[in-house]
Amino acid sequence: MAKGQQKLRPIVIGSTVTIVFLAIITLLSLAPIQLSGSFGPFGVDKVYHVVAYFCLVFPLPLTRPRLTTWVVLGVIACGGSIELIQYLFGREASLGDFVANGIGAIVGAVIARQLGLWLCRSGEINNVNN
Repeated sequence: MAKGQQKLRPIVIGSTVTIVFLAIITLLSLAPIQLSGSFGPFGVDKVYHVVAYFCLVFPLPLTRPRLTTWVVLGVIACGGSIELIQYLFGREASLGDFVANGIGAIVGAVIARQLGLWLCRSGEINNVNN
């Protein structure tokens, strides 16, 4: 495999995983079902939102730490857009869901970025343009 292809492999894998997660999250967010449950003062639904957006944002900052800010902004905008169009699918938009999405995205990006920087320094990821 050529050296240029080795450098592209992590970003291609990270992008592919992100696109798959985005498709799954979008489909689940727009499906006309409601998850119910109680988890302390918040519904368990908020935990699902945090975990989903943590997973969504994680691959790209891991492979390209330099893109972290843009990835977080894009994911938060996407989550907000999904919340805004949910009424078209028989669902209700929720500010709490939007906040949970943002928390998951920010926490996931921070952890992924730090791990990505560490992997780049240790040589585990061949990434010249962090």
